[in-house]
Amino acid sequence: MNHHLGDLRLDALCDRLGLDASALTGCTDLAARADEVTLGACFLAVRGARFDGHDFIAMAVARGARVVIHDTARPIPSPAPGVTFLPVADTRPLEAALAATFFDHPSAALRMTGITGTNGKTTSSILIAALERALGHRTAVVNTLGVHVDGRREAFERALPPPAQLQRFLRDRREDGHGGVVLECSSWSLHLDRAAGVSFDRALVTRLTRDHLDVHPDLQAYARAKWRLVEQLAGSGKPRRHLSLAASFPAPGPVPHDVECLRFGLTSDGADVWARDLVTSPAGTSFEVICRGRSAGRLRTNLPGAHNVENLLGVVALYPDLLEARIRGEETVLDRDLFGGIHVDGRLEPIPHPGGVHVYVDYAHTPDALEAVLRALRSLHGDRVVAVLGCGGDRDREKRPMMGAIASRLAREVVLTSDNPRGEDPASILSQIAAGCDPGLARVHREPDRREAIRLALSRVTPGDVLLVAGKGHETEQELAGHSVPFDDRQVLREEISRC
Repeated sequence: MNHHLGDLRLDALCDRLGLDASALTGCTDLAARADEVTLGACFLAVRGARFDGHDFIAMAVARGARVVIHDTARPIPSPAPGVTFLPVADTRPLEAALAATFFDHPSAALRMTGITGTNGKTTSSILIAALERALGHRTAVVNTLGVHVDGRREAFERALPPPAQLQRFLRDRREDGHGGVVLECSSWSLHLDRAAGVSFDRALVTRLTRDHLDVHPDLQAYARAKWRLVEQLAGSGKPRRHLSLAASFPAPGPVPHDVECLRFGLTSDGADVWARDLVTSPAGTSFEVICRGRSAGRLRTNLPGAHNVENLLGVVALYPDLLEARIRGEETVLDRDLFGGIHVDGRLEPIPHPGGVHVYVDYAHTPDALEAVLRALRSLHGDRVVAVLGCGGDRDREKRPMMGAIASRLAREVVLTSDNPRGEDPASILSQIAAGCDPGLARVHREPDRREAIRLALSRVTPGDVLLVAGKGHETEQELAGHSVPFDDRQVLREEISRC
């Protein structure tokens, strides 16, 4: 195996980290999870938030680990024949650099796109993949919905896996002939350095709104975590680095001077790329793209709502050469109907109703996302909206009354129910959401059982009405007091609609 990266070799990195390079050279794989260890692998024992890899060293050895890298302070099992134990002060900060070098820094040979922001990341990743395919680039996608490779979808335990798993995945994509990979990067994954060691060519930063304030102390810290992607882009060493940045994003610093940047937004306020002459209908949305004051032609998408127009603007702002070509009147792949048949699981996903009710499931679980989705539905179908929603337990409590206020302002009736209550009392969560509801604007129901809440909402709609079930989208399980149970809003709706 060649572990060379430019002038950085595995032996040089090991020397820097104080590791025995000769012990690692013959290893067949690198894993930070004991259940991923194969014969001849190196196991990196890392302390995580929930589990400590040191507790699984014996399992890794039993599965065939040849080398174990561990914290000096942690005791290890009795020495095993043929197994080398390499102690270091702390394994956590080593994983990204070691994984990138061990797997021969695969992102250097791939066209890497990172996406971060509060809302729109998953949809944007699907839109980028559609555009990349039209350009003839074989592109894999890692997002909240799973891992998308050549039309197949699999699941990672996390939307963005830890460095060893991620770098192995990138190595596999390089070796099977992919040209690029799109990575959805949450603020928490960036904070944990899961994408460290990835050399990005491009980054898309969508708008920042309230979310994850249970893990970030404030919005400024949340923005700084997102901005790490931009800093990583600047230091990637790729020959051309481009940033598509939401004009409203509160950047904690200037855009690095060696990064090209186009800012985007629905209006020209602070934006280089914006939309004009929006035309919306149940069939979708079309609009004219304006780039620095010049027309770059029209785009159409079947995805409804102004928020999806903004998502699409952010995507095309990643392609300045295509925009410039359209401005010059040249034909490009953007002239094809690339975005007219986009499907994103759990994002304004329609569910058929034989009685003429417009039923949708959406992942909206933040105040901004809920408002955007409700406004999109009202613009399509009118104001006769019934909304089913909840808020996750053991997460940001301050957003709960905000969600209630938005729902009661934009829906005719609101059914409050459990989302993923986790370790909290569901009734307490509903009370906190209800505290923001205005009963003078909407009738508010409380039903902690999510299936019963959906059944109640279906009993309240008539032909022409809109029913939105928000919060869980594509999810297929519900987290309840330390365990998970199967629950898919889409499937439950189909079952309950069939009984109506």
